[in-house]
Amino acid sequence: MRAGLIILWTSIGVLTVEAVAQNGASDESAAPLTPGQSHYLESCGGCHGIQGSSWKRDIPELRGAVGQFLCTAAGREYIVRLPNVAFANMDDRMLAEVMNFVVFGLGGSSVPAAAKQYSPGEVGALRRRPLKNRQLAAMRATILAEASPRCGAGKALMATSSGQLDSDSEAAQRITK
Repeated sequence: MRAGLIILWTSIGVLTVEAVAQNGASDESAAPLTPGQSHYLESCGGCHGIQGSSWKRDIPELRGAVGQFLCTAAGREYIVRLPNVAFANMDDRMLAEVMNFVVFGLGGSSVPAAAKQYSPGEVGALRRRPLKNRQLAAMRATILAEASPRCGAGKALMATSSGQLDSDSEAAQRITK
């Protein structure tokens, strides 16, 4: 784990040095990371990529895509109730900040226009009902299939779903229980 963080931070340092060298600017002009961005890099970036794009096919693409989960209430709940999110080693306020960075920052134009940011209270309530012992890929596929007609769930998200769609939307209905 520690070696992974060293590689991650080394990669960030290399990217920063390269960006500064290319732009001819000093590191004083680089915008500091918010706490949510920093926690994302430390807790999520190793798998999902520091910019929300993973090199592994079975890791969901976040960049330009994750906002589509906010097209439905079930999708909004799902991404917070995922085990790696719900059990993240951070308080509700920080997790809300991370989720807002992931969805509204990395998700970019995939976020529905009327979507609202997560509050610490909402995140706290959702993470107390984690999705464990569930077929997450099937749930994800069902949620995205239902989101598609509402705001056109992208192929990047659908492509990483390895489960089959439930014909009666049973998986999405289980999320709210």
